[in-house]
Amino acid sequence: MPSRQGVPHLALVSILAVISTVFSIPVFEGISAWSSSIGSLVPGVTVIEAIGSGGTDPLTYVPLYMSTEGPRGSPGNVSVTRDPSPPLFYIANNELYHFHNESTILPIQVHNSTQSAKLPLQLTIGDGEATGKLSRRTIVPGGNWRWQGTMLRYDQGTTSTPLFFSCQDANGLMGLFLHPKPSPTPEGCTAFTLHSFSRVKYSGEL
Repeated sequence: MPSRQGVPHLALVSILAVISTVFSIPVFEGISAWSSSIGSLVPGVTVIEAIGSGGTDPLTYVPLYMSTEGPRGSPGNVSVTRDPSPPLFYIANNELYHFHNESTILPIQVHNSTQSAKLPLQLTIGDGEATGKLSRRTIVPGGNWRWQGTMLRYDQGTTSTPLFFSCQDANGLMGLFLHPKPSPTPEGCTAFTLHSFSRVKYSGEL
């Protein structure tokens, strides 16, 4: 039977463990992507981390995230940046969405950019007309988004790719592009795979 003196010690250890857990949860834009309130509203909501050819060597790795070149919560190019407050995304019914807040949820659109034979498809948040070059007419139908473990993949017909390219678009803005078939990295571009390392796990689907 434990002594009475041992009980406070055990309680203190438990309290410290809880505090440590709370402070280890990352928080973005004043909300936790792992909180029950956000998770119950949008199951699977997550930040998406971009991993380049250098991998995640702890001596050289700088976290990069799937983000946007435009104002947060507004339509614009999808990009890869060193965003200290990365936006949140989730997949529902094989479509990818940007979760800004409870009243602003924008789809990620795949466009036929037609600006380069090497980079036929470009990603935008919301209506591509905000970029000045893309429009609703250029949206590519029939694509599916899915997770393969931590990795984000885009499927189009019988082709599937986990590889995305960060490049300048026709306006000189940074954008995120893809090729539905295996393709070498175009000159002036950087190749990434996109990952969720902290996706909320739920038994149900949105």
